Amino acid sequence: MKKNNMCTGIKIDYKDGCVMGRTMDYEYPLNYNVLYLPRNYNYCNDLMGNPLYTKYKVMGVCFENKDPLKDGVNEHGLIGITNVFSGFNLYANQVEAEKVNISSLNYLNYALTNYKNVEEIVEDLPNIHMSAKDHKGEDVISPGFHFMFTDSSKRCIVIEPKKRELVCFENPYGVMTNSPGFESHIRRLKKNLDLENLEDFQSAKNLPGAYDPVSRYIKAFYLTKMNVKSNDHKEAFLNFYNIMGVMTLPNGFIRNKKYNYNTYTRYICAYDSKHRLLTVKSNTNPTVYQLEFKDIADENKRQAFFLDTSFKTEKLN
Repeated sequence: MKKNNMCTGIKIDYKDGCVMGRTMDYEYPLNYNVLYLPRNYNYCNDLMGNPLYTKYKVMGVCFENKDPLKDGVNEHGLIGITNVFSGFNLYANQVEAEKVNISSLNYLNYALTNYKNVEEIVEDLPNIHMSAKDHKGEDVISPGFHFMFTDSSKRCIVIEPKKRELVCFENPYGVMTNSPGFESHIRRLKKNLDLENLEDFQSAKNLPGAYDPVSRYIKAFYLTKMNVKSNDHKEAFLNFYNIMGVMTLPNGFIRNKKYNYNTYTRYICAYDSKHRLLTVKSNTNPTVYQLEFKDIADENKRQAFFLDTSFKTEKLN
C-alpha cells in the first residue's frame, strides 16, 4: 500500500540561535509521543550486529513509543528532522566493513546522540554507510528518508541518499519538504521567485497554493523569508507556529478511498537550539506543550511523555 507523507520542515533564526521543526503529515493511523533517551542507552544495533549507545542526551517525537525518533534535539542544541524521500536505488544492498553501517530508520538517532553540531555531522559523513541489508544479507527496515540539521550557529544542511551514497547540501533556504531532490527544489524555487527581490513578488495572487512538495517548498520558503524578524526564541516559536498554520493539512481533503485513510497533519513540533527545548502540539488540541532537559526527573532513565490530544479551551477572565 502506498502511503502519502507530506511533511514540511522550516527554520526560523533569531539573534543568537534558531528554531527548527516540522509538520508531521501521514496517512496510516499511528500513535506518537515524546521520548527522552539518556546517555549510554542502547537504542539499536548497527548493521554489523554491534550495539549502539547514546553519547549525548536527546529528546524528540517517535511513533508507538519506539526508539527511532522522527525529529529531535540533543543536549548541545543540535536539531534534526526526517522527511519521507522517495526514489530508486537510494541505499546500498551490502554493508561496508570499514564504515559505520546503519539503517535510514536509525540514522537520526545516531546523529543526534553522537554529534555536538552540524560541523561534526559533515566531517563524519564519509564514514557513514546506509544499507537496506545487514551483514547477513537480510533485509532491514530502511524507509526512504532525507534529513535536515541545524544548531546554534544557524548553519543548516540537508542530507540525501543518492545512487546508494549520502550527499550533503548546505541549506541557506532553511526548508525541507519531500521529493524531488534538493537541487531540483532550488532550481524550481529560483524559477518561480526572484530571490533578490522577494518584496516585489505578488504573493497574494501568485504564491503556490497546492500541497505537493514543490509548491509547499516555495510557499514555506517565501513565508519564512518574508516573515517579521524574530528577536528571541519566543518570537521565533510564535512565527514558526503561525507559518506552520498555513502549511498544515486538514483532515479530509487528501483521501485514499481504497483504504479509507486520510493524509493530514498529526502534529507540529519545533525545537530551540540555544535553550535545548522541545515544543509540540497535536492537530486536535491547540495547546503547545514544552519540555526541557532540566524537566527530566531521572536523566539516567528512558522516559516517554504523552500529549493530551483532546480539544481544550481556557475560560476568558
